[in-house]
Amino acid sequence: MHQYFHTNFGFCLWDLAALLVLVVMVVVLVVHASRQKKRLKDFEEELSDQQAQQKP
Repeated sequence: MHQYFHTNFGFCLWDLAALLVLVVMVVVLVVHASRQKKRLKDFEEELSDQQAQQKP
């Protein structure tokens, strides 16, 4: 089976596993970045609200 994939498609079955790991890592990175952006926005809004309340 390994020889079949390697000769007919030009890649190894381990390459599929590595590609899957890469795709999962990219998805996790995108999700993390979007959530971090939302957390930062929420934090900045909370901070501006607190600063507005402290000003007389």
